Amino acid sequence: MPFAYAGGSALNAVASWKGAAFAISLKVEVKVVEGKRIDNKLLRSVYEVFKEQVCDPGEVTFVVKSEVPPAGGLKSSSAVANAATLALFERCGMRPSPYYALKLSVEAAKRAGVTVTGAFDDAAASMLGGLVITDNKEMVVEERRPLEGLRAIVLPRGGRGLSYGEVAERLRLLKREFLKVYEMLKAGDLYGAMTLNGFLVAGALGYPQGPVLDALRAGALAASVSGNGPSYVALADRDKVEDVYEALSKHGRPVVAEVVNSPAYLP
Repeated sequence: MPFAYAGGSALNAVASWKGAAFAISLKVEVKVVEGKRIDNKLLRSVYEVFKEQVCDPGEVTFVVKSEVPPAGGLKSSSAVANAATLALFERCGMRPSPYYALKLSVEAAKRAGVTVTGAFDDAAASMLGGLVITDNKEMVVEERRPLEGLRAIVLPRGGRGLSYGEVAERLRLLKREFLKVYEMLKAGDLYGAMTLNGFLVAGALGYPQGPVLDALRAGALAASVSGNGPSYVALADRDKVEDVYEALSKHGRPVVAEVVNSPAYLP
């Protein structure tokens, strides 16, 4: 069954169009079956974009199996759009390049109104694996790096509670600071950049900084609010996973995931 990965953020792209994200091993699987109703707005947009630009898959519906909580900043929308797009390619007997599939998926997400920037960074990480640094305005992957030997400790939370308009307005006040995060990433300082991103997003959107601080105190290499929140993601070496997990357990029910470097498109 076609699938795509969830992810964590290293740089929120709302303020500056520059973004960075990495794939984690929580999956979204999508199967296309015969049917006449697509009630979900995002899936309807995926279907319409695909039908307009690729081929007519006929009357179908989607069956989604997800390990990712919605509206939490863990790239659930990107993963759903990616996996659904790939499922339609499979139905039409086509094997796309990952970048072509990404283009369709991001266009569908924009049309559905589930993203401020098009979330090209999120979609690219979900589809390609590894860490991606992107220009979301130009829809270009500037860099893609593997992240070896790391685990992600995820504190999943759903129900953001802020409109996309309000999120964008608040984050864009900090455009200069987010561009500094981008410069740190380009210079190779992933951990410092990701943690600074976490403090900036938490401050702008009113999320507690406690999970970031507690993860770092327990030995995490980096920690951040993921996406527009309210979920958090920490990166740690394997020997620190248990300590970071215990620290984040004070704030909810963490999940340990692998950082994925392999692509998630059709096998």
